[in-house]
Amino acid sequence: MRKILLATTALVAFAGAAQAAESPIQVTLGGSVDFRAALFHESNASAAAGRTRNSGDFQTEYDLTIAAEGKGAGNIQYGALIDLNNDRDDATDSSTPTMQQAYVWMSGAFGKVLLGDEHGATDLFVYAPTVGEGQIDGSYTNFTDTSTLAQFQPIFFDATENATKATYYTPKVGNANHKIQLGASFAPSSDKGSDTALYNINDGGYENVIEATAQYTGTFSPVSVVVSPMMITGEGSTSGAQMNRDFTAWGVGAQAMYAGFTLGASYVDAGHYNTTKDNSQNDDQDVWNVGLKYEFDKVGVAANYMNGEGYQPTLGAGTYVDDFSALGLGATYTWFPGLTTAADAVFFDQNRKDTGANNIGHVLMLSQKMTF
Repeated sequence: MRKILLATTALVAFAGAAQAAESPIQVTLGGSVDFRAALFHESNASAAAGRTRNSGDFQTEYDLTIAAEGKGAGNIQYGALIDLNNDRDDATDSSTPTMQQAYVWMSGAFGKVLLGDEHGATDLFVYAPTVGEGQIDGSYTNFTDTSTLAQFQPIFFDATENATKATYYTPKVGNANHKIQLGASFAPSSDKGSDTALYNINDGGYENVIEATAQYTGTFSPVSVVVSPMMITGEGSTSGAQMNRDFTAWGVGAQAMYAGFTLGASYVDAGHYNTTKDNSQNDDQDVWNVGLKYEFDKVGVAANYMNGEGYQPTLGAGTYVDDFSALGLGATYTWFPGLTTAADAVFFDQNRKDTGANNIGHVLMLSQKMTF
């Protein structure tokens, strides 16, 4: 009897200790509302007959994020995140929210694992710094026509792409002044959410996409630096009209910070991304950028430049852009915590190899954003 009583007492004590080591799940609700007023122009007219371009419009983008987080025994943290917003990357009516991210995660001494629809390991990649609406990496494309202007981005690929994937980040290893972290992602297909790939990819898209990124952070007082090489590879369509070719892309980015200034740049070689298996598309595909940001008190200012070349299917199958350049200027002022006014100006120039036509234009934007 005494042995049973002791065993029962020990079991209760163990359960109590385990429960004490755990914390209740905390659920938080956040988001933002972003009002934008823009003036815009493109010299290349739309191919749609009988239509003329507008020169200005308003736009509202909103975002709602639900996050849950708990802490378990052994200093294990875990949680989930759901992000809904109405951003469709264009200036059309988009009042219905869609799921952008939805994933579960767990972290501890082993690192961090994310499972679901999320950005992936390229989140560790750095490039030209921006402020507010993002200048060359921002919302200006919401006021341009995807059928006439290429959607070049600082890492060539969509940095907010959310195919269902598994991502692992190692712990940051090193000492107080020098650390390195590795990240890797795997997506069986380009589908997201509840969609599943029951057949091989057909007519575009990629399977077995792998992202790998390393990030080094160092302090060389009074300067801090970040360096991030990355690689992306994927298998193209196995059937259908488009028959995408397998691709491997690589890039490197870096930033240096000193006394409120951030200087950054990156280069990405996109390899055979978005090219077809008939091997007729062999022109170079790359993008590079450079930028400078300065932040002081409630003010932030930035200037950045991007140049790229590559195949752009949104302009038409096989369309190759010889030269795309964009100059971005931005400024922000934070009135109160969460309330920011931003001014953005992006000037772009695009030349197409197939037609030889230039598309020159700009987007001038003023925005008021509340983040909560």
